Amino acid sequence: MRICYTVAAAAALLPLAIARTIHTKVAIMGGGVSGISAARNLTAGGVDDFLIIEARDELGGRAQNTDFANIKVEVGCNWVQGLGTNPINILRKKYGLETAANDGANVVFYDDTGPVNYTEAFNTYGDAYDRMSELADKRVENGQVDISARVGLDLAGWYPLTPLERAVEYYNFDWEYGENPEVSSLLHGIENDENSYGNTAFGEDSDGDLFVVDQRGFKHIFLEAANEFLEKNDSRVLLSTKITKVAYDVNGVTIYTDSDVTIKAAYAISTFSVGVLQHRDVEFSPRLPDWKMEGIYGFNMATYTKIFLNFPYQFWDDNQYTMYVDPDRRGYFAAWQNLNAPGFFPKNTSTNVFFVTVTQDYSYQVDSMADEEVKAEAMKVLRSMYGSDIPEATDILVPRWHSNPLYRGSYSNWPIGELDQHHVNMKAPVQNRLFFAGEAMSKSFYGFLQGAWYSGAETASQILQCIDSGCVEIEYYPLILKSKTYMKKRGLVKASLN
Repeated sequence: MRICYTVAAAAALLPLAIARTIHTKVAIMGGGVSGISAARNLTAGGVDDFLIIEARDELGGRAQNTDFANIKVEVGCNWVQGLGTNPINILRKKYGLETAANDGANVVFYDDTGPVNYTEAFNTYGDAYDRMSELADKRVENGQVDISARVGLDLAGWYPLTPLERAVEYYNFDWEYGENPEVSSLLHGIENDENSYGNTAFGEDSDGDLFVVDQRGFKHIFLEAANEFLEKNDSRVLLSTKITKVAYDVNGVTIYTDSDVTIKAAYAISTFSVGVLQHRDVEFSPRLPDWKMEGIYGFNMATYTKIFLNFPYQFWDDNQYTMYVDPDRRGYFAAWQNLNAPGFFPKNTSTNVFFVTVTQDYSYQVDSMADEEVKAEAMKVLRSMYGSDIPEATDILVPRWHSNPLYRGSYSNWPIGELDQHHVNMKAPVQNRLFFAGEAMSKSFYGFLQGAWYSGAETASQILQCIDSGCVEIEYYPLILKSKTYMKKRGLVKASLN
């Protein structure tokens, strides 16, 4: 839930296509939100000698929409999450992005007998989550180590024992983070949640989110932001070009592609997702340092799969959300959303879209199934909820983020075991020539579009400093050691430290 204008036609890129080598000051590898933000901030800093290399035929990254059942639906990011001064919310208002009021409390729960009263379990979880947040804050104040969100929930008095409790937890936790409490960091998860939804970062009235229904797509605001510094058919954008290898040294970066184009740059920004970096979909020469790979492999790339189904007519409730309470399988085709809900898409005779989200292991399972197999599983669940006489879905759309080599997932999640030092290493530049940006590189807003936007801007600022007055000393940890007790035994810290 938690992170395009096509600026050049193929014909317009012919001068680039015949060139064997392109020289540029800064190469931006990826035309998603962080890449656009980086280019925007380079321009503001007086550097317009850059090149954006994008594998797809348009900019926007994971902000993607497509035709489905006479409307356009967002296969990627779909919510403006965190209002107030959130830069994504500012772009929404500036460019008039059409959204619908989102209300997560406007939900109904079903099992195979029909509607289920979920209020008590819902409130109990909410109270426990509040206590867990307080627990997390105290652990930070006391300097205590991180624990998983599962442990945090248990210490706060919540452990799901019934199918309904598991469904309530899934709706409130997994459906947000993309992964379950067992693998998720408590301390970083709470901080991330408070930063994005509370008043911590974006001021008063920043809590809440909006669902994007604009038929121009969520990408519209990022394309419009790009249009402010890019010209039509701008030669500084190279589309439909996949990067295969990145070679770097103290003198610069050479980027090899799947076409006959090679790019030589003084500096380069990788905006590849952490999933792509983990899967080695792009070769780095030399191999990225061990200290950096530790941080990359320690982070998680969650997969959040929205499966869109269209029906001849609406047979489900008018609520925005519907949760299925499976007796055995937690999160199995569980979280349904009604695009006919008031304020979303108008009802008509041909568009009745009910879509379901799966995450983590079920996302991987769906990713490997044929569309008809996915539809059959979804229909089994719907008939358990609404009876056997409901109509068959006429259309289905299944995005496959996990197997897509351009993404390898949907957005990042901070797992238990990833230390702050690991994260510093993950985003640290290599030899002050190869820099890294993207939502996963944002400590405060990982998993969110604002994280991608901030990260791109921060990385551009680092390169501008390199160009203007010299790079600052790289902050990273060549060795990440164990506890202070272990360090005392090794004589690495004073024994008086506690």
